[in-house]
Amino acid sequence: MNDNLFIKGIKYEIFIGIKDKDTYEEILTVESFKNILVEVCTEKQISFSLLTQLGGYTHNKGYTTETSLRIIIIGINEEELILLGMKLKELINTDTILITKTEIEYSFM
Repeated sequence: MNDNLFIKGIKYEIFIGIKDKDTYEEILTVESFKNILVEVCTEKQISFSLLTQLGGYTHNKGYTTETSLRIIIIGINEEELILLGMKLKELINTDTILITKTEIEYSFM
């Protein structure tokens, strides 16, 4: 394949669990989160992919598992990404989110 087809870019991933930070219960459903994400991303015209997975972590009350969502975004500036992450964190009332940044090469075919 011709290397000229690939564009250098940055892939960001936001990992966010749906347990409420006050009750440590999954009050929000995945479907509700999808609706929130679509509303926020549509408003800002942010392209994304969403994956649902299981996550586990230790917090101040011990170890827990929860539904964890991974939002993959290519083609956003970091300031806009941080604002998106903070807005989602606030809307679903979670303690923390994890954001990763990876240099990639990609191509739409």
